[in-house]
Amino acid sequence: MTLAEENLRLFEKKFAILQEISNALVVTDNISAIANLMLDLAVNYTRAEKGSLLLLNERDELFILAGRGIDLQLMRTYRARLGEGIAGIVAKGRVPILVKDIDQDSRFQGMTRDRYKTPSFISCPIVSKDRLLGLLNINDKADGTPFLDDEFSLIKIIANQAAIALENAMLVNQLRYKAGEQEGINRKLIESDVTKTEFITRVSHELRTPLNSIKGSVYYLQQSDRLTRLEQQEFYDIIATETDKLIAIVENQLDFLRFEDETMIVTKTVVSLKEVLNEVLGSKNLKTFLARKNITVDIKIAEETSDIVGDKVRIVQFFLNIIEGLCHFLERGDAVTVMVGENDNVEVSIQLPRQIPEAILPFLFSSSHIFQATQPDEKLKLYLARKVVDLHQWELVAENGEQGLIVNLAIPKSTRQKVDAVMNNTIEMFLEFIAEVLDLNICSIMLCDDISGDLVIKSARGLEDYLIKQTRVRLGDRIAGWVALEGKPLFIEDIEKDPRFGRRNISQYNNKSLISLPLRVGGKVIGVLNLNNKRTATPFTRRDYQVASLLSERVSYFIERLHAGEHHEDNFRNFMTSFDNLITAEKKYHKKDSILPELTVRIMERLGAGEDVCRVALYASMLYDLGLVVMEKSILNKRETLLPSERNSLKVHPYTTVGLINTIEFSEEVKRGILHHHEHLDGTGYPDGLQGDDIPLISRVLAVVDSFCAMTSDRPYRKRVPVRHALQELKTKAGTTYDPRVVDALEAVLETQREKAKETGHEPKGKTGNGSRASGEKKKQPLSMHP
Repeated sequence: MTLAEENLRLFEKKFAILQEISNALVVTDNISAIANLMLDLAVNYTRAEKGSLLLLNERDELFILAGRGIDLQLMRTYRARLGEGIAGIVAKGRVPILVKDIDQDSRFQGMTRDRYKTPSFISCPIVSKDRLLGLLNINDKADGTPFLDDEFSLIKIIANQAAIALENAMLVNQLRYKAGEQEGINRKLIESDVTKTEFITRVSHELRTPLNSIKGSVYYLQQSDRLTRLEQQEFYDIIATETDKLIAIVENQLDFLRFEDETMIVTKTVVSLKEVLNEVLGSKNLKTFLARKNITVDIKIAEETSDIVGDKVRIVQFFLNIIEGLCHFLERGDAVTVMVGENDNVEVSIQLPRQIPEAILPFLFSSSHIFQATQPDEKLKLYLARKVVDLHQWELVAENGEQGLIVNLAIPKSTRQKVDAVMNNTIEMFLEFIAEVLDLNICSIMLCDDISGDLVIKSARGLEDYLIKQTRVRLGDRIAGWVALEGKPLFIEDIEKDPRFGRRNISQYNNKSLISLPLRVGGKVIGVLNLNNKRTATPFTRRDYQVASLLSERVSYFIERLHAGEHHEDNFRNFMTSFDNLITAEKKYHKKDSILPELTVRIMERLGAGEDVCRVALYASMLYDLGLVVMEKSILNKRETLLPSERNSLKVHPYTTVGLINTIEFSEEVKRGILHHHEHLDGTGYPDGLQGDDIPLISRVLAVVDSFCAMTSDRPYRKRVPVRHALQELKTKAGTTYDPRVVDALEAVLETQREKAKETGHEPKGKTGNGSRASGEKKKQPLSMHP
């Protein structure tokens, strides 16, 4: 091949990569999907057997977001700090490298690569606008030869494009996060309006009686020329008594405003002070205020400062109010310095270049001063800032010194507080996820109180707020208490007929069935998961119970890991963002109402799988294609033939699904079952080209059932086909694409179902040639999961 032909070939490869990347960018904005798309391109174009795309977390550690040929457990646990190990060194240097033979490369002398077969690799930092995002690694060329310069050139192109795509996806994630925060703020405003209305109503009611008494007494005193001295004294006593009542009422209501309502609407979470202060400095109102007085604010934050726990909205309000309140006492051209560091506490120091009046300092020490008299705007702002300090139980000291005013704020670094905050937020998310998977209107998670041991509601869907706040259940009492005390799950099909709890159904529940499951940590029951009211108003089924059991195990596992300190606190917010992505995907998932899960379980049973394996298969079958919902709908619903680049984009969805559920999923069996459901028996499938029994049984079953359900359902590009035609297609590909035993089991399950329908007189009139119901008919005969 001439040099010109070689250059042309390389140009065509580069052009093809750019074309595929441009197509990929419009398919999805999911970070995991983009990472897998980019890694697939890199692996395919270099004919590599292994590769990884790593991202940099907030602790300057690299973690594996996408991998090929790498153990799932390693992907989950791998961390490399900048400057440590090969990946850390390359990432810190930000220079792409091609190593032909690591044993001969002086840069990596003494460094081993036990997990790799060949000594050659490519490693490219992913950098966007001078910001290091991560690293793209390619290892083990399939033919065993070293990687070439033109392959190095291709990987650099992919890494550069990955930087653009990932940066855009991160921005989209930030926008979603901000939208969620805005929704929370709006919810608080609504709650605040309700509280204010209730407060005004209560004050109006309580004030009316004493005011009317005083008014009546004054009226009669005005007739004093007709009253005796004794009668006048009686009305004076009434006025004095009712005035005392008014003072007590006002004081009680002020206390209520100061404390009770504040604590009721606080939502604590893990908060980054760096993010908060950047948001404060970005405030348009603050910028305008500072510009008017030509005042600058300089923020200095020590590296690796710990996150804090608190209500983010109120913490932002604290900094806005204290900066504006203090700046009132500065002169044009002055500068405010805000320094953040840590020792035993997270320390925030706000320094002003001049002193403030001593009469103002009390407003920084106690919020009660605001009630002494009418106060100007700057004092109100300092009062509001102090309220936030009191609410979070921080320590604040302010004093005038020779150099000016110094305000020191000490914020506790309690790991327990962080764990509790993450617990509260993630339990909310867990419950939302469970409600989506099982299609519920009412459900709750109750945990045992640390002091009393009573069950209290930590999170609920479909219950009134007053019920959530007031409900306390002793162990052994009612259904939840029985489950917690006995440590046994309950699946009740009719509460009114159950001898243990026989009672009339409560009107708020739309059917008489319920599920209640214990949550265990270290063998000890620490709470209960309660499920009621399916959105369809139908009773719970055995399938619902099995899935609920698996979900409760994942709730318990997460709580156990959280208390054991296995979730690093610096990753808490990333964890919650990942969980939010999972819930968003589940809400859009289009296969929740499919008969696919029931067919999967029936086939597994037919193949002789044990009960536990069947439960795992059921769970996997309800989530296995979740990664498709992050893809652009125009690709999923495309009527004409997909382009090669579009097909490649869709091929990463098993990885995306595993990435979505990785937040809560501990079972490698579930992950492997989902990851390999597009493998073919002859090794021509993806993602790893597994063959025969190397493909997990769950994957082989999902492959058959997924294809069957796809063929017997309408698609934008074709009509559904009859069941017998779908079965024939599966049989034709049995032994190459599909496992023949699984295909035979599917046919047997469908035949059994047809026979049962015939015996009960529910056999449909419209049949196919083999008597099976055609999935083309609008009404399907459900495959009952009742025992």
